[in-house]
Amino acid sequence: MANKKSFFGLKFIYDAPATLTFALACIILFALDSLVFKQKLTSLILTSPIAGGSGGAAGSALGVAGAAASNLAFSASNPLSYLRLFLYALGAASGEILVCNMIFVLLLGPSMEERYGTVVIGIMIFVSALFSGVLNACFCKTPLNGCEAIIFMMIFLNSFVSLSKKKIPLSFVFVFILFVLRGILSADFKADSSAVIQIIINVAGGLCGSLFAFLTSPKAKAAKKSEKSEGGLLNRAESYRESQKPKKSLFGKKKEDDTVQQNYAGDETVISSMRFDD
Repeated sequence: MANKKSFFGLKFIYDAPATLTFALACIILFALDSLVFKQKLTSLILTSPIAGGSGGAAGSALGVAGAAASNLAFSASNPLSYLRLFLYALGAASGEILVCNMIFVLLLGPSMEERYGTVVIGIMIFVSALFSGVLNACFCKTPLNGCEAIIFMMIFLNSFVSLSKKKIPLSFVFVFILFVLRGILSADFKADSSAVIQIIINVAGGLCGSLFAFLTSPKAKAAKKSEKSEGGLLNRAESYRESQKPKKSLFGKKKEDDTVQQNYAGDETVISSMRFDD
């Protein structure tokens, strides 16, 4: 019996490899950290380094205590500090934040990946996370934990699609404002006075990644060029019809006459053979 690759006639496709792989990695790591490692992954690699040595306050903000909190400060001699500069984007402070972030990623990511390409989006996810992680390690004493910078990058990318046509999409302006308000409302300003600084860092990381993708994507440039050359369905139909017409040459008339004579000779042969058979 043949293996069925569809479900009720519908096939599941891995349509956005970079976006889906990132989302699955976030979900799997959160599940492992919550159920198996008991928040040890968060304190080890899923938290960005911080500037200075206020590890106690930073650790209490994340629910990390003891020696793990004292290791949050960036150390040039510690290899884990470099890994935490971008691996923090795979973490999440709570299940509610994880679900909210994944909704944004899976709604915004696939359309941008189709436009810019899987490789470019994968690089931009890394660039956005790394840029925000470096800024946080330089200027902020509270660690980052989550993919907010990547979500801002995807919001900016969606906006740039319309900005290239000299339009400002109000829908994405509202999305940006609401996502910023979500970060402000979810922060505890009494325990975490640097929440606004972290929002600015995430916005800066997203802007850096989106600008780099917009300027360097060959797939987007090729799509724009093809749109200008094709110019819609009617122009494509017209070009196809023109391509089907026979090409004329300097001796076009003579070739047409030769073709007519050959067809006429072939018809005579067929007629004579039919008479012979009769």
